[in-house]
Amino acid sequence: MASATRFRIRAICTGNICRSPAMEALLAAELDADRGFIVESAGTEAMTGWPADPAMVRLLHERGLDVREHRARQLDANMLGIDDLILTATYAHREWIASADAAAARRTFTLAEFAHIVDGAPASGTASDLVAWAAAHRPAAHRPARPAGRTPSTWRGGGQGDIVDPYGRPEAVFRQSLAQILPLASAVAAALNTRE
Repeated sequence: MASATRFRIRAICTGNICRSPAMEALLAAELDADRGFIVESAGTEAMTGWPADPAMVRLLHERGLDVREHRARQLDANMLGIDDLILTATYAHREWIASADAAAARRTFTLAEFAHIVDGAPASGTASDLVAWAAAHRPAAHRPARPAGRTPSTWRGGGQGDIVDPYGRPEAVFRQSLAQILPLASAVAAALNTRE
């Protein structure tokens, strides 16, 4: 990928203070910024203006990542319009985006889903080619249906590969959430870093 090219990745969770800031920080740390990758995050029901949760700040600091300046942002139509790849914490978030913007649906995957799909992707092509390939090879497996009227923050459907929501829970759950994100973010970064 030429350095002038910009490839925008958006990490999504609910409040944008726990999971998506961790996804953003880990992906940004592993992606080659000189090759044009830009990683940002937002929330479907963001706690706008709030800093990252102190427990996640501590855990990321242990890994040499500083998210103290992070402030939660609400996901909006403009973001969905410019993002090249949208990675969500859960299937519920993915469904929320698909219902909000049909055009963004083909570029939206759970973090786990995208990591697993691209594991079998051809080695050639651009980052955009990889996203298109992943969309074409998305498994048609059964997904947990979100009950009517439930939002990602009120529905804990437990889709396969969903990253556990640690908000308001003990630090052990934050560690569990981060442990889920780490290998997935590494797999996604590895796949993207090999692109032209």
